[in-house]
Amino acid sequence: MAIKLNTREKIGVSAAGAVVLVFVFLQFLVFPLFDKNEQLTRMIATREQQLEQIQQLQSEYRRTSAKSQQAQQWLKSRRRGFTLFSFLETLAGQTGVKSNIAYMKPTTTTQRDSAYRLSMVEMKLQEITMSQLLAYLHGIETSRDMIVIKRLSISKSEQKADLINTIFQVETLET
Repeated sequence: MAIKLNTREKIGVSAAGAVVLVFVFLQFLVFPLFDKNEQLTRMIATREQQLEQIQQLQSEYRRTSAKSQQAQQWLKSRRRGFTLFSFLETLAGQTGVKSNIAYMKPTTTTQRDSAYRLSMVEMKLQEITMSQLLAYLHGIETSRDMIVIKRLSISKSEQKADLINTIFQVETLET
């Protein structure tokens, strides 16, 4: 049994069929493509951020590696028999503060998985002038022996107001 439709009903059914086809087309083809496109855009942005982080880490690694190689060269170029204690004592004589040394406490720590050991000296200088201290600290910091001042404490001398006392720790790596 065939249903007879007039022209207006045929147009309505055709329009409804077209709407259903457009809906199916949009729902199953166009919208998934847009969703996939958004997903890919987000993924690209994430990957670009990751690439930027990798490039920053690579740059930081190269700088650190270059500093490490330079440090190894400086350590190799040290004079034979170098010790932090003797360096500090010699420098104290050169800067005129040797007679003001109250104490020097050396310690050495072996570094795990390394050919180097950490050498540290805690030192107290009493009744020195600020210019003497600056000359001594400058000699430490500008030496090519990779010596670092880790801690520094300065106080006024109790006996003489124009003089100071200082306690500091100095570190370096030794082979």
